[in-house]
Amino acid sequence: MVRPALAAGRAVEILNFFAAHPGGAYTLSELHTALGINLASALSVLQALEDAGYLVRHPRRKTYELGPALVALGDAALRGNPAVDLARAHLRELADEFETELIASVAVGDEIVILAVEGRPQLASADVRVGQRLRMVPPLGQVFHAWSPPAEVDAWLGRLDERVRGTARIHLPPTLAAVRERGYSITLDSPTRTRIGDTLERMAEHPREATLLRDRLAELAAALGEEEYELIAVEPDTVYDISTLVAPVFDAAGRVAVALTLNGLEGVTGRRVTTHGERLASVARLVTRRSGGRAPE
Repeated sequence: MVRPALAAGRAVEILNFFAAHPGGAYTLSELHTALGINLASALSVLQALEDAGYLVRHPRRKTYELGPALVALGDAALRGNPAVDLARAHLRELADEFETELIASVAVGDEIVILAVEGRPQLASADVRVGQRLRMVPPLGQVFHAWSPPAEVDAWLGRLDERVRGTARIHLPPTLAAVRERGYSITLDSPTRTRIGDTLERMAEHPREATLLRDRLAELAAALGEEEYELIAVEPDTVYDISTLVAPVFDAAGRVAVALTLNGLEGVTGRRVTTHGERLASVARLVTRRSGGRAPE
């Protein structure tokens, strides 16, 4: 495996930071503190990004913010990823229909990246923003791995601490099978999910703590694996607090390209959970077809 150039990696870190804090403007010192990049290296990378139009620097405040050249990149990326563009077009409609928050996300390496958010969640524990990244530590990312080959599932499990990995190997196979069978994931709300929401909110409001908070998110994600997370058997008349319903959009190779997430349902019957899940899955299937994707056999 080729090791990426240090400057390239730092440029990616800086752009990811700005994507996670849209509308923000930060000084060299603030970026150095938030990302842990030494001042000389950070300045060199910032100047290169400014020269390319990816960042702009305020002449008096000496702050950097996203530049106009990235608009062209974003447009090109959407044209090359029709599933993302089509999925985003349905989010507002679904958010109005379900009266909660809808999210589109993708898997990038070992992270889940939030691409679009519409509406407001019914549960306070559910708080995400465009550009945020969550490390995909089991059980987070079940929809992205429910149709994956065994080697990829093993690599996903390998992100867990050894003390809980054995338990996860027992509990995850039936939950992944349940996701495949019904075509979407159902996760329950819990105190750990509330702490994840609080941490995501703090990450957005206190960007200087981003590195520390990312580590905290990974720890909390792993803790979810020790709780009742995926709802396997839905009782029609039982009332649930649902953290997420997640349905996959597949690409032409039958891999999960985009996840559509209904984020936060408070005090709903199992019957309503199933109705909402089927509706979300039907939209995901529609986006799959229209973008030229296919569901795996």
